[in-house]
Amino acid sequence: MKQINAKYLLIIPLLILITAFVYMANSDESKNITVGFIESTTIDVSSKIPGRLENILIQKGSPVKKGDTLAILESKEMLAKVEQARGAKEAAYNKYMMALNGARIEEKKAVEQLYLQAKEQYLFAEKTWNRFQNLYEEKAVSLHEKDEVEFKYNAAKSQMEAAKAKLDMVNNGAREEEKAAAKALFHQAENAFNEASAYLQELTIISPVNGIVSNIIADEGEIVNSGYPIISIQKENESYAILQIREDRLNGLNLEDKVKGFLPALGKISEFKVSYISPLADFATWKPTNQKGEFDLKTFEIHLVQLSNDNIKPGMTVQFEL
Repeated sequence: MKQINAKYLLIIPLLILITAFVYMANSDESKNITVGFIESTTIDVSSKIPGRLENILIQKGSPVKKGDTLAILESKEMLAKVEQARGAKEAAYNKYMMALNGARIEEKKAVEQLYLQAKEQYLFAEKTWNRFQNLYEEKAVSLHEKDEVEFKYNAAKSQMEAAKAKLDMVNNGAREEEKAAAKALFHQAENAFNEASAYLQELTIISPVNGIVSNIIADEGEIVNSGYPIISIQKENESYAILQIREDRLNGLNLEDKVKGFLPALGKISEFKVSYISPLADFATWKPTNQKGEFDLKTFEIHLVQLSNDNIKPGMTVQFEL
């Protein structure tokens, strides 16, 4: 009898251990907990032009709105280019106005006076020429004297015609082609000035989105090149959970599926929706240690967006039961 009781005493603990092991195994299989992390879309803010970082107006962790000023750069070279473009624009504008409006009243009067003087000289030379022609026919003057008067008459006539042409040009103004060319040059200079002014505005670093400053990459006093990230911003309301799951544990998970996840930081369960499923590169492929009847298994990256309005933050962990 004692031997039978001793056997039962040995069997009962063994049965308890086996039952507990089976329960734990079934529990692990039925509740496959996968841990993921909360991440957020990050925007790197940079400048289109190089310059010295003169002032940073925000701190790491500061909330910002779209359009807020984040930092200010200094570029004396860009300021000089803007002033140079401004001067070229003003010069081109003045030339265009001259072509459009024509000569000033004072210039017109001066040219008209020169024409009248040339006309008087021509009329006097014409009278002298007519008189010398009659004297030459009467053989009162020599051929040489007649030729001299004729030369002066022709010269006076040419001067009068040139003065008249200049007067007509001043009165009529520039040709349409000259006006169009002057206008085109003005618009070209104006566009160059606008371009330089636009680049000058890039010295003020503006937030392109609503969010939180996650990192300040450059320090005040540093010279930053064009396109070099200065500040990183985590976009507002664009946080998501990211998981990496071996394909044999996906359990038929598809896009748009809704799952619940536990957030230890908040101590609550939140609802998520699958928004992205994609296999990782070959380095994440699971290789079986025993090749008999086993195959390589891919690891998939899963993104899940939050459906409930919980205040999740990047870096939090989230536990999913898949």
